[in-house]
Amino acid sequence: MPEQGRRVFATQTGRLSKVVDAPLRYVYDWCTDFRPDDAKLARSEQRHRVVRVSPQRLVRVKVASKGAKNPVMNVEVVRLRPPNAWHKDTIGEEDLDSMDYKLTALGPSKTRVSLVMVERWMVPKFPKRADWLRSSNNYWDKLVLAIEERYRSGMPAKG
Repeated sequence: MPEQGRRVFATQTGRLSKVVDAPLRYVYDWCTDFRPDDAKLARSEQRHRVVRVSPQRLVRVKVASKGAKNPVMNVEVVRLRPPNAWHKDTIGEEDLDSMDYKLTALGPSKTRVSLVMVERWMVPKFPKRADWLRSSNNYWDKLVLAIEERYRSGMPAKG
């Protein structure tokens, strides 16, 4: 929840579903292998620091300079629910978000990724819901391609 005195300008909720041509265990391992170099997938200049609190919990700090004097920082708290789900809460300077991820096997080598996203904007200038959903879809399209490419190449999901 926002700290006292911080205003929520808008709350947006969305659902997303993608099918990945890879087994559920592989998709889960790939998606929950939080690493400092994760920003490369989004071609982002962010730096990530990952702290494993326990086998099922981790904290990730993301810092993006965006050419500004003061970098923008987000803190993510992730709770893993093997073998097919995880939850992420993000506390950012501009927004707070909560995401639930669930995987469903559609066969031996096909998996559905389902997300429920709730975003609370703490700044008056925020994206329209349609733009936010389009951006989320585009991002996950890239992730699906990366997962499938890695799986087809025979590389392990982690590392």
